[in-house]
Amino acid sequence: MPSRLTLRGDRLVDVLGVLTICVYGSWFYGFGVLIDDIGKELEMGATALGASFGAAQALVGVLALVTGRLLDRRGPGIVLGVVGPIGAVALGVAGRATDPLLFGALFAFGGGLTGAAGFYTLTQSIIVRSDRSRSLERIIRLTIWGALASPIAIPATEVLRSTLGWRLAIEIPAGFAFVAFLISSRIVRIPLSSSVSSGGRWTRVIATAGRDPVIRWYALAAVSATAAVSVLLVFQVSIMRWAGLSAASAAGFAGARGLLQLAGRLPLRRALSRTGSWRLLAVARLCVAGSCLIVLVAGSPVVAGVYTVLAGTSIGALSALDGIVARDVLPVDDFGSLMGAVALLVALGGGVAPVMAGRLTDVTGDPTASGFTAAAAAVGSVACLAVARWHRNVRSGNPAAAG
Repeated sequence: MPSRLTLRGDRLVDVLGVLTICVYGSWFYGFGVLIDDIGKELEMGATALGASFGAAQALVGVLALVTGRLLDRRGPGIVLGVVGPIGAVALGVAGRATDPLLFGALFAFGGGLTGAAGFYTLTQSIIVRSDRSRSLERIIRLTIWGALASPIAIPATEVLRSTLGWRLAIEIPAGFAFVAFLISSRIVRIPLSSSVSSGGRWTRVIATAGRDPVIRWYALAAVSATAAVSVLLVFQVSIMRWAGLSAASAAGFAGARGLLQLAGRLPLRRALSRTGSWRLLAVARLCVAGSCLIVLVAGSPVVAGVYTVLAGTSIGALSALDGIVARDVLPVDDFGSLMGAVALLVALGGGVAPVMAGRLTDVTGDPTASGFTAAAAAVGSVACLAVARWHRNVRSGNPAAAG
């Protein structure tokens, strides 16, 4: 029996899109607006705050192994209806914590659960497993919805912070995420018969993939790129404030950066018809490297505007292109499981990077070293992607091809 997602694909992709806005907005984007207030009240330095966010990122990756396998074996219901809501509750409780260690633990646990159940790793896997033939256009559609997460979440979080305090600025978005998970769990369905992969061979699937040089270099490239993006998303507001902008202006430019992600996604269909997804992904990651440097001098509206356009467009394209390129790299029968494995590695990069950036900032007294390190990671990801593409082309019998 065809799945409801197959029968009404675009409508249910829209449901996943709204879920994306709520989940990413609940902590991934909003945290950067709140870190100064949280640090002041709970007496947490940049290192500890970066560690809280990094631990959440790392847990997303660890749990993505589980949620990806659950998707392949049992469909999305248990992930969207159980795992995600529990995470949203934990995030809400974190907003009441008065002890820094308890806050860090609850924030990491809640962020990890909601991220593993509602980030692109899971939702793009649902789309690919449902109908691979139409997954390219649906991944783009999903990420267009996702582009609204940052411009909605960052200004909304700033309004909540300035009017109700940082605690409610955590609790209210967590409540929206909770509701979105429950609604999605009732609507999104994939028949068990189309989402079950061979049982009892999870470790063998991962081990086989690890021996594939294309997958290895693709994963390493994703880790490096995510490290750079993670530093930007966590510290962009505080860096722009350090550079000279007011808190409201920095939050406004950061929100606009999220809106401009649409500029990196809306033209993708046309761009992909003219050049390969691998080349576009490399260009986007080079632009991320440039963004890591420009944000360091974004103390005026003009430079902040340049950062907003460059970072927004490049990060916007990344979210869609990562999923599109993954279709060429990962076998569809175990797509959810392997996306979860890649997500684990990516989470290590995305989780460790803010901790290192926070530590560098604490030691040096400014974010300059962090910005240059993040830029180097983004450039490194392009080199790794080039090696992955070379191995892929050798396998296809045309090592000179560009895809």
